[in-house]
Amino acid sequence: MLVNMKKPAFVLESVLKEESSRLREAEKSYLREIRKLPKGSFQKKKIRGIIYAYLVYRKGEVVIREYLGRFFEGKFNDLVEQIEQRQKCEKLLREVRRNQKRVLQMVHGRKKSV
Repeated sequence: MLVNMKKPAFVLESVLKEESSRLREAEKSYLREIRKLPKGSFQKKKIRGIIYAYLVYRKGEVVIREYLGRFFEGKFNDLVEQIEQRQKCEKLLREVRRNQKRVLQMVHGRKKSV
């Protein structure tokens, strides 16, 4: 009995294309979310016994330390949460892009490079 091998291959290819489409939408969503959130990291610096808050980020090759004011407990919680959210989104975006690459390799039949 002969089995038609084109049908399973077609189904697999359509599933992979659907997954690729889903990953593209996820990438766009994460990029939109990342654009809304502040980049960099939150740092505290103690100068003459007083703690000051800074937002530190890169602009090209240059490191920017943006002064935020005197540090008080709870004053910058929202900013810290937003920075953590951005870091989570960036991590998920890297994972989505890695998965996109794998799906494209499967669709086009390329071997994984070492």
